[in-house]
Order: sequence, then C-alpha cells, then structure tokens
Amino acid sequence: MRLHHLTDVVLQSLTSVIEEKEAVAFLLDAESSRRLLLLRAILDEVSGADARPGDADEVRQAWRLLESAERSAPAAFRRVLLDPQTGVWAANLLRRLSRQSPEATAGEVPLRVELGYLRQWAAAVFAAAGVDFRTRVPLRDGRVFLPGLGRATVGGDPWGTAEVWGRDGVVRVAAGGVTVTLPEETEGDVPGWEGQRRLRAEHAGVHLTLALDDLGPYVPVPELGAPRRLSEAQFASWQHWFECMWRVLVDDHTDSARALTTGLLSLVPLPRGERLRARAASSSDAFGCLLLSEPDDDGVLPVQLGVAVLHEFRHTLLNGLLFLSPLFEECDEAFYAPWRDDPRPLGGLAHGAYAFSGVAHYWRARGMEGLAGFEFALWRNAVRTAFETLRDHSALTPLGQALIGSLDEQTAGWYAEPVGAREQRLAHLSAVHHRATWRAHHLRVPSAHARELADAWRAGRPADSASRPEPTLHADPHACRLDTLALLARLRLVAPGEFDALHAMTDPGSEVPGVVPADLALVDGDAATAAKLYADELTSPGARPAAWAGLGLALTECGERGAGTALTERPELALAVGHSLPFPPDPVALAHWLAG
Repeated sequence: MRLHHLTDVVLQSLTSVIEEKEAVAFLLDAESSRRLLLLRAILDEVSGADARPGDADEVRQAWRLLESAERSAPAAFRRVLLDPQTGVWAANLLRRLSRQSPEATAGEVPLRVELGYLRQWAAAVFAAAGVDFRTRVPLRDGRVFLPGLGRATVGGDPWGTAEVWGRDGVVRVAAGGVTVTLPEETEGDVPGWEGQRRLRAEHAGVHLTLALDDLGPYVPVPELGAPRRLSEAQFASWQHWFECMWRVLVDDHTDSARALTTGLLSLVPLPRGERLRARAASSSDAFGCLLLSEPDDDGVLPVQLGVAVLHEFRHTLLNGLLFLSPLFEECDEAFYAPWRDDPRPLGGLAHGAYAFSGVAHYWRARGMEGLAGFEFALWRNAVRTAFETLRDHSALTPLGQALIGSLDEQTAGWYAEPVGAREQRLAHLSAVHHRATWRAHHLRVPSAHARELADAWRAGRPADSASRPEPTLHADPHACRLDTLALLARLRLVAPGEFDALHAMTDPGSEVPGVVPADLALVDGDAATAAKLYADELTSPGARPAAWAGLGLALTECGERGAGTALTERPELALAVGHSLPFPPDPVALAHWLAG
C-alpha cells in the first residue's frame, strides 16, 4: 500500500475529453491501495470491542490464509483484489459493520457468509496459481463463488459450508456428499460448475479482455437487479458485438481504446431495454465494471455500443479521481441535467458533464451528418448547459474548478462547428423539448402568482411579465422518458422505415412508450399538424406536461415565435394557469397571452 500523488501530467490527462492509458493505470494502482485500506478497516471493525469473538477469530484465520495466498501468487491476488466483485463486497460489508447491529436483517445474507468471502478469495488465488491448499468456505444458497474463476453448485444446507481444495493442479469443491471438480480451463462449464467467461477482442494488435460477470453474488447497482446466467447463444452475441465495437474504437478512437485495455475489467449484462433506450450504469464501488443492456442489433450497433462503454468508463475514471481528492464541497441544491429526467445534485451534474464531454468528443470524431452529427450537436449543447451552471459555483474545490475549467476550455470551440441542417434541427428540438418538459414537471409557480395569472386571464387583462417570481423546485417522481424527441430523432436517422411505420400508427405509445402522434409529426417536420394535436391533448383531461413543450416548439416552427418561446422557456406558467382554472384554456391563445 502506498500514497498516490496526482502529478501534473496525470491531472492533465484526467481533465481531458480523451481517455489516456497512463492516467487509467495510475487510477488502477490507487484503487488497489484503496481496496487494501478497506480490507484493513474490515479487520479493525470485526476486531473491535463490540465484535463477537467467533467473527473476530474467523476473520483473523481467513486473513492469515489470504496473506499466504498473496505470497504464493501476488499477481493472482492483485487480480482478485481489483475484481469489481471484491470492491462491491468490501464496500457493502464495511457499511454493514458500521451499523449499530450488523446482524442479518430480513433478506440479508448471514454475516459469517459475508466474512467468508476472504476465504473464497484465498481459494481463488491458490486455484489460479496451481498451489496445493485446503480450506472451508461458506455456501450462499448452496453455491460457492470463487472470484475470477466461476461458481460451483453443491446444494445441501443453503447457508452451510463447503470444502475447497487443490492438489496437483486439480481443484474440487465438496459439500453434502456432492463433489464438483473444476475443469482445467475454468471458463468452461461442466456438471456443477459454471465458469467465469471472458469477452475478447483484437484489432490492429490492440487486445481487450474483460470478464462477463453473470455469476457474481454482489450487484454493483441493486436497482437494476442481479444478472442471470447467459446462454451460450447470448454469450456468443455479446462476443460478436464487442468484436464489432472494438474495430471501431481501435480505428477511430485509438487513445480511448488503449485506455480501455488497462482499466475496463468486467461487464454485467442486462436484458435488452426499450428500443434505442439502452440501459447503462456504473458504480463507485466497482472500478472498471460496466452494466450494459443488450444493444439494438442494427447497422449502428458498433458505434452505439462503443459510446456507451466510453460513457460509463468515464464515470469510473471520475470516481477514481474523487477517491483521491474532492471536487466539490457539501451542496444542498439540485440542478437541471440535460441527460436526466430528475433534478440532480451538484456531484451528479459534475459526473454527467465529465462523461458527456467525452461522449460529445466521440461523436465529433465520427462526422457532422447522420446519427453522429445529431449526437454531437445534442451533447455539445448539453455539456455547455452543464458548464454554465458549474463554471463559477462556489462549492467547487480548486481541483473541481480546474476540472470544469479544462473541459469547458476544450469544448468551447465546438459550438461554432457546422453540423448538417437536418441534424441541427433535430438536436435543437430534442434539447429544447427536454429542458421545457423538465421545467413543466419539476418547477412550481407560487400559488398566489398562479391565481393572479388565472384571474387576469379570465378578466381579459394582460399578463404582467415584469413581476413574475421565480418558481421553486419540487421534484416530480412521475417524470420519465423526457428524451422522447431525441429517441424519435435517432429512429428517423437510423431506421426511417421504422419511423414511418410508427408514424402511421394510431397509438404509437403501445410500440414505443411515451410517444404520441404529435411528437412524430413534430419530428417529421409537420409543425401545423403537431400544433393541432398538442392543442387537442391540452384541452382534454390528463394532458401530459410534455405537451406544453411540444406545442411551444410546434408554434415556433409555424412562425409564432413569441407564443412558442413563452411555452418552451416558462412552460410551468401555462401549466399553473391551466390548473387554476375550472376548465382547460385554449392553449394556443394562452401561449400568445403569456407572450404579451
């Protein structure tokens, strides 16, 4: 374990829109030291005055076994130390030990089973090194997970123990009269054993290898659920997708590809999500681990998978930097983030700005027309919006200011770069619609002012725009799919036939959740039809807040700029007036009235 100091060269690399291999290696070394500190903290917690003697004795014995494993195979020890499963286990266990009572609550694994991961770790190191050994490990629902190797199913007492031993290079796991012998190539499956498979890709001499983690008991992002073991056909699909993606990254984003070879360690596969709404996530506890849903299997798969990998990998890098030095102080505010449906804390906004500056750079390198041009125009606008909020925020530390300042400077020239007219229009619609819909959901006009506006509307008086108070933030938990126009723009660009078929449907929301006919008309350039459809919705019960944003954009494209701008810049005013009246007002007339 050693101290890690951010040198100017490393810091310059980490505050860039491009990922660099040397900086990733530095963060990986720092993460190794952090994991060792977590281990020491676990030992101290278990050995404390309030600890049960049995737990303390078990951990001390397991610790000695682990020390022996490290001496026998230091490289294998480090691999398991840096395994994302180990990171999630250590962080979760330390949080549990810090509770007033670490004993298992409903649905929790027994504490002794969690502590027994140290023995599983040691057994995995010994097995990988081909060293003779013998130890007992805990069962988890009748299974034994050996990190980095795979999982044995022996049955018996679900929370009992199993014996693991190796002799002359052959490793066995036994419990309840059942013995499982690991295959010589542990990635393969044999009766009772599921191997930890790896995705491998090579192009132009650049190699990528990472674990496909569909076995580990520790879920990096619990909200997304635990993965299920993939079939051979599903694994083969992931392998094919990564090979296709890797060629794109190596040829067109070489520095980023080389950085991934150093720091990308595992992928947790998720089921396929909605069309063009792939799910992706990462965790600060699992350095180098990505959670990705199956990509849409069409012509743009390689580039879309590549940007999803780089996006989440940048979150990993920023998490690594944050463990070394804070970027911001405590801040209770919440902010608009162009890539989220919900208001975000300052840290979440900074994370997104860091990740999406890399996303915008990725698409910029791919051209200014088609999908790449749209994505570049959309995300350069998004990061500019974020930097406008972050640039001079008082909660940023000196390092945070340096990070944001560097990214802001690197991206400043992007906004003048020409993008195809069609792509720019679609990006503008998507960005304005997202922000306006976010405002309609989350910003609330003071009730007294809403009543004043409603009274003025009924009385036929002008709307007083000089004394409008600022709305207050009230997070709406029902806000979702605010990216509807961006999704439709992508569909129009990559699958125009699919877009046309959706456009012809009476109820397109049954095929693509969140989509209404007015959205399709707007994206297709039929602003007059879109305006009528949005207005019809807004005079009917249960109108969506997003309809005000859509109507504003449609009116603007019809030439009614003042009315359109009133709805896209302050849609919460129209929403508040509508809620204060006994019957829905004429939405187009209200838009003109609010515009003055």
